[in-house]
Amino acid sequence: MRVPLEFREMIFTDEEAKKKIYSVSTSTYTGFGALISEELSCKVKGLPGVLWVLPDSYLDVPNKDYGGDLYIEGKVIPRPQYRFTEQRQIRNRSRPRYDRRRETMQVERREPTQQNWNQPLSMGHQAPDN
Repeated sequence: MRVPLEFREMIFTDEEAKKKIYSVSTSTYTGFGALISEELSCKVKGLPGVLWVLPDSYLDVPNKDYGGDLYIEGKVIPRPQYRFTEQRQIRNRSRPRYDRRRETMQVERREPTQQNWNQPLSMGHQAPDN
């Protein structure tokens, strides 16, 4: 992976930048995760083409899962891609569809059942009177 030029210039060297980066993403979005100061993150946020800068707390910190592919010693280690298989798509197609319009459904209207409205409501379990 090529380290973005602007990021390299802020860190000073390509090697330093590679040491700071811990994850990259090129599939869903193009971005990277790096250990940088808050001051530097504000500078990165101001670069052209940068949509957002998020703190690690935005992601899954306890499991150290920061999204994207791993980036170790300057090499991208892709994570497995999860895609729908043909088998799942076929299974879903074989199910019957129930998309009736609400207006055409017949609704059975019932009268409310007769209840003894004069009785007080019981309040949980009570001991019998002796």
